[in-house]
Amino acid sequence: MRYVTTILFIVLIAFIACDPAIDVNRTGDKLSGYVTHIDSTLFMQGGFYSISIYNADSTNPFNRVPVRTDSLNLKRRDWIWETTYDMNNIAPGRYYIAATWSKFPRVQNEIPIVLGTYGCDTSYSCIDYKIVEYPNYQGQFRNIKAWTNPAKRLF
Repeated sequence: MRYVTTILFIVLIAFIACDPAIDVNRTGDKLSGYVTHIDSTLFMQGGFYSISIYNADSTNPFNRVPVRTDSLNLKRRDWIWETTYDMNNIAPGRYYIAATWSKFPRVQNEIPIVLGTYGCDTSYSCIDYKIVEYPNYQGQFRNIKAWTNPAKRLF
């Protein structure tokens, strides 16, 4: 009886330790993360804060019209502004992600102001932006630190 209990205990530990299988036939994960604005004054006149994705296979991607731009609803946490973003239904591809400022009312083919980028955050001298493959079945957050002041634009 003692051996049966020991074997059951070992099997139970092995079962708990195994990761669940990843369904590779899923329709695609969300592209998600946090945008943390590192200065504290919001600029609400003439535009809105947004998250944009850019084609990573183009030259000067941040100086082009993004593939997609979604608005952000900033929330205050302690002394900073932070919000989550979730994007899905994106065409498969390679992308750069940026926290942006978009003009309101919307202008067709607008190039938003880049306030921070995934992989470089608010660095003006960085050229090593991280490429994100979509769909991504790893479920990783893509977090970005960004300015709130559009005058501190990166591009």
